[in-house]
Amino acid sequence: MRYLLQNVMMVLAILVTCSISFSSQTGFDNHLSLNGVTKAYVYFDISLKEDELLVFRMNLLDRTIREMNEAGLEVTAVIGFRGGASRFITKDDHYVLEEEVENKKKIQDWIKRFSSQGITIEQCAIAAEINDIPVDDFLSEVKIVGNGYISLVGYQAQGYSVVPMD
Repeated sequence: MRYLLQNVMMVLAILVTCSISFSSQTGFDNHLSLNGVTKAYVYFDISLKEDELLVFRMNLLDRTIREMNEAGLEVTAVIGFRGGASRFITKDDHYVLEEEVENKKKIQDWIKRFSSQGITIEQCAIAAEINDIPVDDFLSEVKIVGNGYISLVGYQAQGYSVVPMD
């Protein structure tokens, strides 16, 4: 059943990728939505527990930030991890299945890359507790926050747009 689900997710990822590629090749743009906008404050809310889909989302997140920059926007971004996604940003691999380790490494590479670009990476301490992950086992690029929902609400109150990545 897991392999069937993985195959379905892979086909969906390919279809979305093809549609994204098609849209960028046909001249679609976002000039109407970005009219007069010079800065973007974005909170990416990540709670996915599926490794392949999370790798796909990391690529999409990168593309979104890059395209906003290319459109001339100054982007300030926060990536908030909670739920099952927490397992993929730990130092130790025993939180994931053996077949997920390769994708975990890809996700960790993204985390390091995003952090080096000045993007804030946060991890909810409640989600860490629920997943039995000691907070000192998260990557050094990750900032632990007490409650990810409170963090999300705080960023919204500061004008950040929330992009759910689940």
